[in-house]
Amino acid sequence: MWFKRGSIGLYQELLEAWIREKDGEELQPLPKDFYKRLSSYFRRRIESSRIADPRSISAQLIRAEVENALRLFTKLYELRLRKITSMALEALDVPRSNLTEEEAELLNYIEAFKEARDRLAETIADGREPKVAPLRPRRMALVRFLKESPAIVGVDLKSYGPFKPEDVAYIPKENAEVLEKRGVVVRIDVES
Repeated sequence: MWFKRGSIGLYQELLEAWIREKDGEELQPLPKDFYKRLSSYFRRRIESSRIADPRSISAQLIRAEVENALRLFTKLYELRLRKITSMALEALDVPRSNLTEEEAELLNYIEAFKEARDRLAETIADGREPKVAPLRPRRMALVRFLKESPAIVGVDLKSYGPFKPEDVAYIPKENAEVLEKRGVVVRIDVES
């Protein structure tokens, strides 16, 4: 069963997005909800393969489709992140209209990093001694997932997941707060 946006199946849309991104030097536009729809597509296709007899040709084709789509997604996502990061760090204007919601959030973190980098360089160039704050332990939260969730990029720019219901994981506190508000996770309090 294909899940369509207009007349193009999402797999085809993913393939075309990857080809455009690979062939274009500039960041190519993607619909704001692209990753959400892709996540839904993966969830539904995986569920379809579970319902079918695992030895059936239908289930094997669905699994192959999901594996190929996952490879395409990974290539597309990594290529877009490289372009976004490179443009942001080189002080080029990143066209926010071409970003998905998730990429726009990631760009905010990259820009905050860039501002901190520039402040440090300016401090040193002005002959002032940079102030180094003592290292704080990373702010992580232990959470239990209530719903299936695709891999997320944490505020620390590390990848976490994907997750299934009842999975328990340490993720950055800021990400945990957002996911908790969306009803995706509940926090687990750990006594120190």
